[in-house]
Amino acid sequence: MTDITRSHPARPDADRHGIVVRAAWLYYKDALTQAEIADRLFVSRATVGRLLEEARAEGIVRIEISADHLAAFQLSEDLRAQYGLADAVVVPRISGDATRERANGRVASAAAEYVKRFLRPGAVIGIAWGDTVARVLFALSRDSLEGVTFVAIAGGIDTYTRDVYARNTNGVNEHLRIIPAPLLASSPKIAAALRQDESVTSAVRLAETAVATLTGIGSSGPSASAVRSGLITEDQARAFRTLGVVGDMVGEWFDGQGRLVRKATSDRKIGMGIEHLRQLPSVIGVASGVEKVEAIRGAISGGYLRVLITDESTAEALLAR
Repeated sequence: MTDITRSHPARPDADRHGIVVRAAWLYYKDALTQAEIADRLFVSRATVGRLLEEARAEGIVRIEISADHLAAFQLSEDLRAQYGLADAVVVPRISGDATRERANGRVASAAAEYVKRFLRPGAVIGIAWGDTVARVLFALSRDSLEGVTFVAIAGGIDTYTRDVYARNTNGVNEHLRIIPAPLLASSPKIAAALRQDESVTSAVRLAETAVATLTGIGSSGPSASAVRSGLITEDQARAFRTLGVVGDMVGEWFDGQGRLVRKATSDRKIGMGIEHLRQLPSVIGVASGVEKVEAIRGAISGGYLRVLITDESTAEALLAR
């Protein structure tokens, strides 16, 4: 929050003080650029910069960071320390009731801002399909996509791929390379054949060159994204939980220590294996919701991701348990 002080004691250099206050007001309250203020005050842009510095030094302007944002920043620091993450981003909670859709949208916006640091001509970004990951793609600006290739690291999930191709509001489809096969084939025999197909192997090879990889993290509960998207049934999810499964990534299931549960992982899966994620740089997990806490913890324990982007409630639950 920025506060412009409105009353001051008399000063010898009243004219100077007046122009300092005016420059501060135009910049912080009226949101003019320094160039616009220079034109308004008939001074150079460098002078405007000095006036604003003087305003802060004299206490005319006080800049404070919201306590809510400070709390989220501290949670980010705590997550990095407790879980050994290379980085963590925590989106502050919002007042009032927030739907799951809105929460996912806010986390996706934060993830889009984070991913922008990797976007440059020639860059390859890997993606593992999920609701929040799809939202990240839509949140990127058209200009930031120039020369960038997004490549799926596993087969498609109709719920998400159809939505991406139907919306295409920012032209992301023009930069997207998918594996031309479903995440789960109809039979192990067909899956084995597809894994050998050049269209699949070439996409996987490209994904292995990614400078960053985005992945969602699914839970094993009855409301899991794998259940909602039709990959598994509620009965299957229940059976997986009896095997110790806590979550999934790229169509493979793991326990609380991040160990792959092979009895739960289908031999019909197409694409990069979850254990290969350990070899990739900057794997970014994008997930929120306290129901995903065990899954997120398992994914970190398994070494499948080095960066986590989540919301404040989820971060608190991760640190508390």
